[in-house]
Amino acid sequence: MNRFVLSRYARRDLEEIRSYIELLPRQPSMKIGRGLQRTLKSIAIDPYLGSLQSEFTRLAGAEVRSRLILSYRIFYIVGAPVPEIVAILHTARDIASIVASRLQ
Repeated sequence: MNRFVLSRYARRDLEEIRSYIELLPRQPSMKIGRGLQRTLKSIAIDPYLGSLQSEFTRLAGAEVRSRLILSYRIFYIVGAPVPEIVAILHTARDIASIVASRLQ
């Protein structure tokens, strides 16, 4: 069975995204929600499809990859029995600082 683990930060990210998309009209809200669900399932099935994030890999001491879905980027660590999602961030945010702080 393919799975993934959400870090406490990623859980908080999803809660913030959920709160935000609840304010949107139905169609864009559904598009974002479904897109995130599909991408997370895809990461569970084949985590190596994501883009290697070498600057974060060096920092984490483990392979960090990411996937882009609409305006959100999902960062995750591979190599363990299941991928660990460490961040789900809107691309307008200071992604480098946020992800770096979560991996230290």
